[in-house]
Amino acid sequence: MSFVRPLTLEQAEQWWRKTLAESHPKAVFLVAREGGEIVGTVQMHPAWAPNQPHRAEVVKLLVDHRRRGAGLGARLMHDIEEEARATGYRLLTLDAKRGGAAERLYRRMGWTYVGVIPNFAVNPDGQTFHDAVIFYRPLD
Repeated sequence: MSFVRPLTLEQAEQWWRKTLAESHPKAVFLVAREGGEIVGTVQMHPAWAPNQPHRAEVVKLLVDHRRRGAGLGARLMHDIEEEARATGYRLLTLDAKRGGAAERLYRRMGWTYVGVIPNFAVNPDGQTFHDAVIFYRPLD
């Protein structure tokens, strides 16, 4: 999820603080809590281009590994889609690691698969690359 090992708690906190402080004013951050703990999150960022005011990108769907398989990821995605509709967006886009759990989730949820970008990002080991799959969801 954009991080490489070793990732210290301090580095993670610094990344989240910077992301929150520097985000677009219309960015949306959803957080799922259970028993006072954060167990999941997802973000939506407006497209940066002036000719794309109708589009936003979904990023950083994260679910605590102990909570996976219970529908939390699907719930977060449903909620971010509803937030996008309420905000007036008509198109969402996203990318995911090819072959990962997120790709399977987006396919199950009916997102439209576009294609693959090879060697899109570095894996958490900081050495090897993985492909990304691209999806979109019209919200009309």
